[in-house]
Amino acid sequence: MRPRSLALLAALTAGAALAQTAVVGDGPRPPSLPEAAFERIDQALRDRVATADSADAHFVRGLQATMDPGTRVAGYGEAWRREPSNLLFLSSFADACMVRALPAWPECAATDPVSRWAARDADNAVPRVLLAERARQRGDLPGMREQLAYAADLKRFDSYRPRGIQSVWRVLAGIPAVASDPEAPFAATGLGVLRSDVGTVEFATICRPDVQDVGDHCRRLARTMADRADTFEARMVGLGMARLWATSEDERKRLAAEHERVYAAAQACGGAKLAVIESLNRDAASRALARDIESGVVADSATLGDPAVCDRVVTRAKAAKLI
Repeated sequence: MRPRSLALLAALTAGAALAQTAVVGDGPRPPSLPEAAFERIDQALRDRVATADSADAHFVRGLQATMDPGTRVAGYGEAWRREPSNLLFLSSFADACMVRALPAWPECAATDPVSRWAARDADNAVPRVLLAERARQRGDLPGMREQLAYAADLKRFDSYRPRGIQSVWRVLAGIPAVASDPEAPFAATGLGVLRSDVGTVEFATICRPDVQDVGDHCRRLARTMADRADTFEARMVGLGMARLWATSEDERKRLAAEHERVYAAAQACGGAKLAVIESLNRDAASRALARDIESGVVADSATLGDPAVCDRVVTRAKAAKLI
């Protein structure tokens, strides 16, 4: 099997990996996947985006450039230029431009997608966190605190990462040779979320407890992340950082219990995803059922974040008696 197809399989199981991190030695293991099918889908997708000129195709090229930040910037940037109102493409472009480079990537310097995202998505804290980190990098600590203060008053923490699933699926759906395969929606959900959760990482950097004069801003922003972030990673990081900034032992205990509840929900989601994936190894009826459930994930990702999508996966897996 080619390394790039292995990468696709790894991406597919990554959504369930969180559930495995706290499983004991005799607990469930990621199932054996129909590798030949995923290899065929992966090759078909690469062949299509190599020549296609749609915004989605350019976005997928960016996703696939896991070890090439320049190609990633170029892919996301071109996707945004084709559809400048698309927040998935703009946020992906902004995230890619946060990679340190000397000199700066020309596309990033010319368009400043981070500032564009902040202006275009005014009630979203994520681009403000990126602006705060940029200020920190250039030694502008007052500017960093100003951006953090602004972010702390906002009510959303949306990376738009889950929407990548829809973009990948639109490309796959246009390839008749693989679009009807039971594994196709799984390939979309696996590849579609490969983009890093950059805003969450930068938040953890600029809100360390040793950073002066940011405690109130970071506590409020951490609460927004815990309650409303569109990825499980951001919600758990928010709760973890809130514990670091907690002012009493009672508060730390309450936040620890809340963290455990969110983590348990993520584990339940991972277990349901593994059960659905395992159905691909069974009879035709089971494979069709697995496709139907995963197609629901593709549809839900257009408007919902990871936690809400996961709630529906668990409900569907239980209704199908897979868990």
